[in-house]
Amino acid sequence: MKRFNYLVIFTMVLLLLALAACSSEDSNASEDGSESYKFATVLMALNSDYWQMHKAGAEDAAADLGISLEVLGPAEETMFEEQVKIVEDQISSGADAIIVAPSLPEAMLPILNQAEGMDIPVVLADADVEDFEDKVTFIGTENYDAGKLAGEYISDQLEEGDKVAIIRGQLGAKVHDERTNGFQDALDEKNLEFIVQDAQSDRVKAVNIMENILTSDDDIKAVFATSDEMALGTYQGLENQGKTDIPLIGFDGTPDGLQAVMDGKITAEIAQDPYQMGYSAVESAYQALQGEDVEDRIDSGAKVITSENVEEEIEISNSYLE
Repeated sequence: MKRFNYLVIFTMVLLLLALAACSSEDSNASEDGSESYKFATVLMALNSDYWQMHKAGAEDAAADLGISLEVLGPAEETMFEEQVKIVEDQISSGADAIIVAPSLPEAMLPILNQAEGMDIPVVLADADVEDFEDKVTFIGTENYDAGKLAGEYISDQLEEGDKVAIIRGQLGAKVHDERTNGFQDALDEKNLEFIVQDAQSDRVKAVNIMENILTSDDDIKAVFATSDEMALGTYQGLENQGKTDIPLIGFDGTPDGLQAVMDGKITAEIAQDPYQMGYSAVESAYQALQGEDVEDRIDSGAKVITSENVEEEIEISNSYLE
């Protein structure tokens, strides 16, 4: 009898363990029965509306696909070493796929190679790392072409030999290099004098730099800022110097930037679509893990926003953040 009782108890224990294992497996499955993945999206920073819109798109994609997602980033875009450390931590913690918007591509390359060596799919968003050939895809704005849009827009308002200020992000950062180069190339035939200053994508630094430029030379005919944070700081600098009549072009299409267009502070915006960028990046990583084909490069697009179409764009941006 004792032997029978022990056998019954032993059988029940095995049954409970089997049920627990099944429960655990079920908890790791999405609604469609596929394996639940753990993704990480590592942005350049989380301190602006632009990156919050990117974050919103990534989180919506993760929710739609049943994926566990962490969205991370350093305090500022210039903290590229901290960004590399975040990616390294996500590799160590067992992320199934990593989406990265690298602030300094060459600094990110070694850790991306490490991820590839561990068969972790990598999707690059917003900024490409051209030397990293094993990425699933790059998703983002073609920044050179978008910079050209800004130059083409302002071209008719400039005369031969005019002085134009460019308030740009971190020197060596590919996205800001491309925006700056595209803008200058679009205006090449006018033989303009460009005054290029690095404000490191910081609003306060842009205020000071714009003030300093105007103090040294107040004959500036236009200003191009390669991000909205800098455009907003640039406007403050113009206002402080009584020069708000100088045309100012921003870049990103964030809610604050669009509102500045509405208020007549910024003449035009080159608007990206960070929400769709974030969504497509997570979606592409998921497709790669499912064995589906993904395009090598996906252009998320850019467009010129002025007082004529800004209201519609504000409605779109607000819907993303909500």
